[in-house]
Amino acid sequence: MAKVSVYLRIRITTPGGKISQPYCPAVWACRGRLKKFWCLVKGVEEHHPEGTYCLRYKLHGKNCWETISDNLGVESAAQIKQSEIKGKKFSKPLPLVPAEAKTKSLVEWREEFLTDKKTTRKRDGTSLDADTIRSYGLVTEEFLATIKKKDATAITKSDLKLWIAKRHEKVSHRTVVNQYILVVAFLHFAGVDHKNLLPQSERPSVVEQTPECYGQDEMTRFFFACVDERNSLAFEFLLKSGAREREMSHLEWTDLDLGSAPTIKFQCKDGGFKTKTRNNRTVPLERGLAEKLSQWRVKNPSTKLVFGTKNKVEGHYLRICKKVAKAAGLNPDEFWLHKFRDSFATWSLRRGVDIRTVQFWLGHSDISMTQRYLAPEQGDAAQALINGAWNSAVLPYPPADV
Repeated sequence: MAKVSVYLRIRITTPGGKISQPYCPAVWACRGRLKKFWCLVKGVEEHHPEGTYCLRYKLHGKNCWETISDNLGVESAAQIKQSEIKGKKFSKPLPLVPAEAKTKSLVEWREEFLTDKKTTRKRDGTSLDADTIRSYGLVTEEFLATIKKKDATAITKSDLKLWIAKRHEKVSHRTVVNQYILVVAFLHFAGVDHKNLLPQSERPSVVEQTPECYGQDEMTRFFFACVDERNSLAFEFLLKSGAREREMSHLEWTDLDLGSAPTIKFQCKDGGFKTKTRNNRTVPLERGLAEKLSQWRVKNPSTKLVFGTKNKVEGHYLRICKKVAKAAGLNPDEFWLHKFRDSFATWSLRRGVDIRTVQFWLGHSDISMTQRYLAPEQGDAAQALINGAWNSAVLPYPPADV
């Protein structure tokens, strides 16, 4: 007898930074009802609200996959498909959308969605970061304010395109991509499949770009213009440690060992800060910077955070970075915080540090990710390299005027 199986297609980011979308068996609760957005990933139950339900069945001896556009009526869709394959028809069609879904407003969906996020547990048993939940709240609030729709079934392709266009007016494309992922998670929760509204070619996606790093002259001018001691130390820490922005802004004095062999410990805190990969690592700290931090500690003996403001996390370092660049006569558009991390990797590799060590310092689980951080030489440095490579080379034929 033909059997219709239900799968959940999920989105997983591999340690190498690549995105895979495997089909995983759906988890059933009781009485023929699905455990919403739960699936088996390598035999372990996981919650993936971003997933899309699909039906798998055989037709004329061939395996077929069918995406369910409305995640709220998967059970009914599976039963109907089962009946179609068997050549039967229901005397009374089963509803694909529960009655409550038609009456529930987008505002109500959003409240339930945020509540769900606040109670979600990750695989390691921890809850979502407060900043992540706050981001879900802000992005979904802005989304609803832009499209001005009350019902989930009223959302159209034009609404998504309008929101994308409005966000591009205010933030970078990479930020639009990240925020679109949050919107998609909300829409799935409300039973709306963005894939049926917006073709893949029109969805915002990350475009791999050539990595960039700061030059020696740029950094000299930048730090000369950075007159605030705390800010200067923060940016120097980013440049000489390869830390991510949140790793720097949440750094505590207890994470530093400023002794004869200075080190930094990037670690998750119980009920507090979590590293991006949820893995801890201890890396060496450049001695000159360690001495500056020791002096900074003497001036701030009672603070908990190294680069905070009265034990509060400073969240405006990007704004400060661009302000300093402008004061130095540099182009602020060419300065951003993650570029310090790119520069750390590139400078270290160019100065002879092996890539395996740099990989560990950056906290990458895949060495291919570290390779992406190596920026190619540009400008005068690139010209010097090409000149050096060919000045003494033997030409395959004599010049034309000989």
